[in-house]
Amino acid sequence: MLLVNHFIGRSAIHNLGLFLGEPVSQGKVVWRYEPEFDTELSRDFVETLPPDYREMVLDCAEYFAERNVYRLGNDGDIFMNHSDDPTLLDLGNVMLARRNLLAGEELTCDYRVVHVAAYRPGPHRMAGDVAS
Repeated sequence: MLLVNHFIGRSAIHNLGLFLGEPVSQGKVVWRYEPEFDTELSRDFVETLPPDYREMVLDCAEYFAERNVYRLGNDGDIFMNHSDDPTLLDLGNVMLARRNLLAGEELTCDYRVVHVAAYRPGPHRMAGDVAS
């Protein structure tokens, strides 16, 4: 669950992105897992979904292999893009601002740490991306 004012907009990273609607100080908790709000889906359930929905989960959810579940946010966090130098630090059930952030900055995380299922390192970072 996002704990800051935010909006969705065009991203230079990948189509749409998540942006701050207010300045945020370094170390502030920007997101936290809220079991009453965020959704966890079993791997078995995700495999039964129609292809478009399954792809959306793989592109947007964090995967926990030890429990075979995908965690999918129910707010703008599904638009958070990957960065090798992310604005947020993932500590598991919380994400903190890595530095002072300005209103309008894109919120990013490192998909290698967050374990987004469809992430692939390289110039075409998501499994479904096509070369341009």
